[in-house]
Amino acid sequence: MSFEREVEIPFDVLKLDDYTYVVPHGIRVDTDILVRSGVDNISLVNRNVTVGPADSDASASFDSHPLFPADELLSVKSVNPKLVRYSNELLKLLGMTIEVIYDHFSEANEKIQQIDPTQLSISRGRLIIGEVPHEDMNIVWTGRSFVVIPAAAKLLPSEQVVVEAEGSITGGQFRCKYGMLNILRR
Repeated sequence: MSFEREVEIPFDVLKLDDYTYVVPHGIRVDTDILVRSGVDNISLVNRNVTVGPADSDASASFDSHPLFPADELLSVKSVNPKLVRYSNELLKLLGMTIEVIYDHFSEANEKIQQIDPTQLSISRGRLIIGEVPHEDMNIVWTGRSFVVIPAAAKLLPSEQVVVEAEGSITGGQFRCKYGMLNILRR
């Protein structure tokens, strides 16, 4: 069991009417849908590249295709980084739902095979597992087992904080470097 909550996935870079966008690598792109939606020129710029967050300076003056507003501005990791756009509207039009992306990448990545697709999202050019809790979390020994509770919660006399933990909530459990632990709700 891995405690990492981010999985790097490859992307393809498409040029749609002079605007560069990324789509997950290896999933078929139906260009007929793009043409019917109003895209005149489609070309493949790069295949199988990794991307990361772009510098905040560049994003101020970077516009998007009118049909596909950019949710994120990313940078292709290379010697000469290229700015690209990530658009949920584009993926939605192409039928690249999170379930389709999960099916494609789970075949080759054991980290996500045990995860429910509803617990995945894409952000900063990575596949994100679960959601980050909005408060600090502690691993607590209850006298019988280890559980996770919010750091601000009051402890019972029989409970003892073992360590503060970073992780994500996945499938109703807390996923961290110590494994999957139950979350104690009070």
